[in-house]
Amino acid sequence: MSLWYRFGTSLRPTGGRICGRRRIDRSVDPAERPAPRSAYGHDCGGRLLYRSGRQAGIGSAPQSVRDDRSVIRGALETACPGCRVLLPAVEAPAHPYMTCSPACWVRYGELLAAQYADPWRMAFHQLTVDTYALQHPDGDDPRAVQSVGIHLMTLCLFLERGTDPSLGTRLHRRIVDRPVFQQLEPPSSPGGITMLDVPLEGDPDVARAASYAWADDVWRTWAAHHQTVREWVDKSGLGSEA
Repeated sequence: MSLWYRFGTSLRPTGGRICGRRRIDRSVDPAERPAPRSAYGHDCGGRLLYRSGRQAGIGSAPQSVRDDRSVIRGALETACPGCRVLLPAVEAPAHPYMTCSPACWVRYGELLAAQYADPWRMAFHQLTVDTYALQHPDGDDPRAVQSVGIHLMTLCLFLERGTDPSLGTRLHRRIVDRPVFQQLEPPSSPGGITMLDVPLEGDPDVARAASYAWADDVWRTWAAHHQTVREWVDKSGLGSEA
């Protein structure tokens, strides 16, 4: 017989009666009851899920001890529907028209804060803003349609026309009223690089290189619409700005 038990800082066995959220039947053989947490050697911050096996004897380690990382992930992490990163679940608001989880939106805020605090990182700030938005597109909401169009245009300018990302904010102001955007079918895959690959600390040049790699990867996921975006850029009159 084997049972799953959860041990946490507030979910410890109490008198052999309660373990985690499951009440232990007194009819169960004591040898089948969970060993003290100390018998496992580590608890990864008190948040591991263990499978308790039969103990060899009092004070001895169980014969079968296993931590199931997929169970831990399901219990403590949430997958973003946009970029699909796994982050600790939080109760917080998310963006009103992007497909991002609350945890992803909070983590993105940390990336923005790191840029706002460093003028060298602010030089490529717009690149990360465009890339994040395009990795979290959403439906037919008019705001989302316009957002995707604008961010695709500036990303095209940065990656294909050599435009300096530090001009991004000014470009956005000029792009808003240029083309009439149409809804574009989003990519089936968000790409293999995410904001988690952009370091929050350290050398800004490293963060810049990581941001460009992320932007290039996301831009490639929109390959089916590159020609449409290039036409928007040409019609906007901004295609030659650098």
